[in-house]
Amino acid sequence: MLKPQQIPLRLLASAALITFMLQAAQAQFVPPGIEPISTEKLADNLYAFRWGAYRSIFMVTAAGVIVTDPISPEAATEYRKAIAQITDKPVKYVVYSHAHWDHARGGSIFKDEGATFISQQRCIRNFNDSPNTDIVAPDITFDKSYSVELGGQALELYYFGPSHGTCLIVMIPSPHKMIYTVDIMTPRPAGGGYLPWDPQVADFHFYNAVEYLQALEALVDEKNISTVIGAHLVPLPQGKGTFFAASSTGPIIQITERREFWEKLMQAVKSEMDSGTESFMVSAKLDKTPWENIRGYNKRKFKQLVDRIAAYYAIGK
Repeated sequence: MLKPQQIPLRLLASAALITFMLQAAQAQFVPPGIEPISTEKLADNLYAFRWGAYRSIFMVTAAGVIVTDPISPEAATEYRKAIAQITDKPVKYVVYSHAHWDHARGGSIFKDEGATFISQQRCIRNFNDSPNTDIVAPDITFDKSYSVELGGQALELYYFGPSHGTCLIVMIPSPHKMIYTVDIMTPRPAGGGYLPWDPQVADFHFYNAVEYLQALEALVDEKNISTVIGAHLVPLPQGKGTFFAASSTGPIIQITERREFWEKLMQAVKSEMDSGTESFMVSAKLDKTPWENIRGYNKRKFKQLVDRIAAYYAIGK
């Protein structure tokens, strides 16, 4: 066995870097100037719990509490404490917005007190194909819609097909005229479009992006919804840096703005490819003028996003 002094410095540095990255991946991300944990009252009996840049909602009823996304084991511990500050009622239901680990881990603290877990049915395959011991399996699954009813209130759940992942749902905390959207869109101050925070839009199903948001618009009209609740803080450029807006809600028009963004950009990429441009050349030839003033725009991120959309039109995913 090599003694420490015999190990090349580059290997020691690599090992230190890996250790640091693993620790960072497990730690809570706290944007500059933002409290690491907060609880906000959104409406009567409706609250938002925020852990770093992540936000989940919960409903307090006379018969118990309906919780969404536990986020992680560390977050769920603080989540439970936050609920206890508001009510001594037990957590009766936990609803997964989708199957991605950064939202779905940590539910065992709620399961231990007898909570029933609910998800869209396609999440089961995701959990089975990508198992994680920190994820509690759903007890109830549904297809298109489901209503979690408790203590005279309801959390209405709706599914419009693959979008961000294969099983993402949207939620209406009835009777409030609000809709909770996780990852498919995030409220921005003062409206307007924005470039995705991650231009690779991993596990995003482009073929249903516009149709999903059209269905969401129709639901909003049907239910007379006026406000969007987002699941993340908002990264926005300011000068040479970035600041994070802590706003949890935004006007409902931002759903339409998000649909128009995908509609216009995807059509522009497709039109360029239909003219004969190869997928890997689209980002170099595409007219970028319509998007240069959009929030979060920079050349590198925009190129990544266009390359990603062009790849979808080339190979179907």
